[in-house]
Amino acid sequence: MKKITKISSQQHAERYNLFLDEAFFCGISEDTLVKLGLKKGMEIEEETLRALIEEEGRNQCFHYALWLLERQNYFEKVLRNKLKAKEYTEEQIDFAIEKLNSYGYLDEERLVNAFVNDKKRFSKKGPYYIKEALRQKGVSTKKITEALNTQYSEEEELENCKLAAEKKLVSYRRKESNMYILKGKLYSFLMQRGFGADTIAKVIELVLKENNE
Repeated sequence: MKKITKISSQQHAERYNLFLDEAFFCGISEDTLVKLGLKKGMEIEEETLRALIEEEGRNQCFHYALWLLERQNYFEKVLRNKLKAKEYTEEQIDFAIEKLNSYGYLDEERLVNAFVNDKKRFSKKGPYYIKEALRQKGVSTKKITEALNTQYSEEEELENCKLAAEKKLVSYRRKESNMYILKGKLYSFLMQRGFGADTIAKVIELVLKENNE
């Protein structure tokens, strides 16, 4: 059994140094200090020490996740990978994610809608590109479909596809005059941008017609 002989504040806010039997044992967060009711003069059994270390690991994981989210938004899967890279355990990560969700810090619906709008408005990507990008971030197919249905209309897809085709057509025509090859290149390019086959077919015919008038 060990005895807490000193608890001192660190320079970092809400962090403390814990001394057992006059020797430094570890740094702990205020959350751990309060939850376990630690105070000077308390005698601690090995079981309590293990609980302290486990609790501190969970809190460190949570605060690191919070620090990451203060700098930019993360989807849950991406955030989990970041925490795994710091060698936090699955139990610690689950604790952090659950706590973040309880505080509303991981609003996936908001993130998905924002992602769709960003890729649609600024990157001019098609819905299939956005769908695959969100899938890789761990978002469910249902949520992706709902976001695309509400945030990305057929008219917007057609407009973005047309803008991309018109811009690319200028550079392609400098090097290629064969209409069959030109169509094939445009089709491949627009597919890579994530537009649907029907939309691409309409757009290619439209832009080629407009540019030949």
